[in-house]
Order: sequence, then structure tokens, then C-alpha cells
Amino acid sequence: MTSFGRLLLLILPSFTSAFLCDDHIDPQELIHLIIFNYSRSQIPEPRPVPVKVEVTVQDITELSVLSNSFTADLWFSAVWTDHRLAFAHLDKCRANLSFDDAFEKLIWSPNVCLVNTKTSVVHSSPRANVLLMLMPNGTVFLNYRVRVEAPCDMDLTDFPMDVQKCLLQFESYSYNTANVIVEWMTHAVTIKDNSIHLPDFALSNTRTYRHVEWYKAGEWYRLTVELEFRRLWGFYVLQMYVPTFLAVFISWLSFTIDLKALPARIVLGVNSLMALTFQFGNIIKTLPPVSYVKAIDVWMFTCVAFIFASLLELAVIAYQDKKLQIKALKLHATVSALYYLAHSYTDPRMSPSPESQLRRRKMAEPVDSESDSYQVLGKSLVEAEELEMFEFGTRVDKLSFVCFPLGFLLFNLSYWSFYLTK
Repeated sequence: MTSFGRLLLLILPSFTSAFLCDDHIDPQELIHLIIFNYSRSQIPEPRPVPVKVEVTVQDITELSVLSNSFTADLWFSAVWTDHRLAFAHLDKCRANLSFDDAFEKLIWSPNVCLVNTKTSVVHSSPRANVLLMLMPNGTVFLNYRVRVEAPCDMDLTDFPMDVQKCLLQFESYSYNTANVIVEWMTHAVTIKDNSIHLPDFALSNTRTYRHVEWYKAGEWYRLTVELEFRRLWGFYVLQMYVPTFLAVFISWLSFTIDLKALPARIVLGVNSLMALTFQFGNIIKTLPPVSYVKAIDVWMFTCVAFIFASLLELAVIAYQDKKLQIKALKLHATVSALYYLAHSYTDPRMSPSPESQLRRRKMAEPVDSESDSYQVLGKSLVEAEELEMFEFGTRVDKLSFVCFPLGFLLFNLSYWSFYLTK
């Protein structure tokens, strides 16, 4: 076949189509013919009408933990076939007819709506964002662009490593399972631009379900979209985990301070505890008052326990120090009493002589401890008690300086491995 023949085969269909489609029916006349003797209260078929539903999530502007809700902008479409609206036999060349929301009031509609929203508003910019397309075979495509605020049952058990699942539920509000069969399209949910990011959440997954819901008026098909949000917890690492870890670490520095500097050690521990409480308060005020334990609570309570344990360690050392000081004072008093008795005893049957009176006066005078065996004994006993106290405190501090970080390390391994692998 020549090139001219091939070109002729390509051009002829176009000429034929143009010739056949040259005589269009006026749209107003076509609409009049379509809805002539049409009853919108009558179901298109005697059997249940299949209605396909599709959702496109345009944007999610808010996910509120305090109000347990999320706000989203989305398109949702319902597609069904009403053979009474077919116009292929009236106008063979028209591909489709497009209408606004006014035409919907003239035809039968399954009235698919969101049944679990707090508020739902059709966008107007400036007119209502509703599209109704009518195909030649009677297929109706109805699309709404809406903003919805829907409840989201928050579970903060794993906060701030939590995953929240929010639901959008669709039903035919006017017709039960005996009249319509509501089902998902093949590609039921579409995320515009393939990603939605909030300041503290990311949309990680979507799922769709279909089940029958029972009411007193009968059975209704319900379609559910599950939106899974994963919290972006980098903010909490910087604002909570790192500061509290540093507070716990600073409390361990008291183990390296001299045992005699008890006020400095107390101030260090108390300041660490106050800083921890302040940080915890800043996070808690952004959360609802739930009655169960959250992951952040486990972390905070453990950090408080470690800091409080460091203060208890200090209290044990201080108590032992006080106990040994009292014991040393008692020993010193005992030695002094023995010294006095040894130098002041006289036989009561003997009358006091001038020599004995002089000896008593000398006993009342201070005696050099280095030259007196009793004083040397007393001093050595006191020093022994002080050395025992120092050795006890040093042993406890060294043991604490090893055990506290080791225990905190084991806690971190358990904590992060548990919550990050859930």
C-alpha cells in the first residue's frame, strides 16, 4: 500500500466522525429529554444498585491530641449507573455531560456521606465544589471537595513513639443493603502528592474496610478508611530525653564530691530533681489527662527514681557519718572519764594533805595530750572512727558511681528496645 493510501485510511475516519457528529443536540434540549418523565424517588433498578466509592486525601491540616480529632481536606466520589439517564441513543457524539450540584437535586442519588464526622463542609470557592458527570451509558460520577473534622480515638500508651489510627466512615444515608451495595473502587484511597506531613505526625499507611452495620432500621453497608499516623518524636528527644538524661548524669557527679561537702551534694541532687520535674511539666501540659501509664511516664519516673536514689545514698552516708561521730564523742568522753578517775582517786580514810590538794589542782589544769597516754589513746580511737566513716563513705560512693550508670544503661536498653520494636 502506498503512502497516500495509508494517509487516506488515517484521514477518512476523522472526516466520517466529523460528518456523523456534526449535528449535536442542544444541551438544554438533551437534558430535557433525559429527565422527561424521570422520577428521582424511584430506585434505578429493582435489585440493589452497586455504588463505587473513592477518596482522595488532599491535605490533613491538624491532628489534635487534646480534642481527639483530625481535620482533613479531601475529595470523595460516588459512581453508579442509572440507565434511565443514558443519552447515547439521543446524541451519539457527546462524550459526557457535566453539571454542578443543582442537577443532583433532579436525579436519584445514593446519598453517600461521611457518618462519623464532627463537622463536614463542602468547599465553596466561590461556588460549591461539586462535580456531577453523566456518561452516555447512564453512569453517574458525583464528586465532592469537603473539609471534615472527624474523631480520632487516641491511644497514648506509647507516647511519644505512638502510632495513631484515625477513621473516615462512609455510608449511604438514605438506602440500606436492600437498595444499594456500597463498595470500594479498585484504587480506593489516593494520597495527593504521595505524602502528607504534619509538624509532629507523618501519614504512614492507609487501609480500607467494608462491613455491614446494624441499626434498628435495618442493615447498612459501611466503608471505612483507616489513616495511620506515626509520631515524629525527634522534638521530644531534644526537649525531653536529652535534658532528663543530663539531669540524671549530673546527679551522679555528687558521688565524686568530698564527703564533707554534704550541702553541695544535696544542692546538686535537689536541683537535678527540680529540673526534671520542670521538663516533665512542660510536656504533660500539652497532653490530655489520661489515666493510664505512657512511655514518657515510665522514662520520667525511672529518671526521678535514679535521682532520688542518689539522694538516698547521700542520706545513708550522712546518717552513718552522724552515727560514727556520736560514737567517737562517746569514746572520747569515756577516755576522759577514765583519765580523770586515774588521776583524782584518793583513799577517803586519809585526810587531805597539802600535797594531795596540790595534786588535785594540777589535775584541774590542762595536760598536753602528746605526753599523756590516756589522751593519746582517746585521740587514736576518735581518728579510727573517723577513718572508718571515711572508708565507708568512699566505698559507697565508688559502688554507686559504677552501679547507677550501669543500672541506667540496662534500663535504656530495655526501654528503647521495647518501644522501638512494637
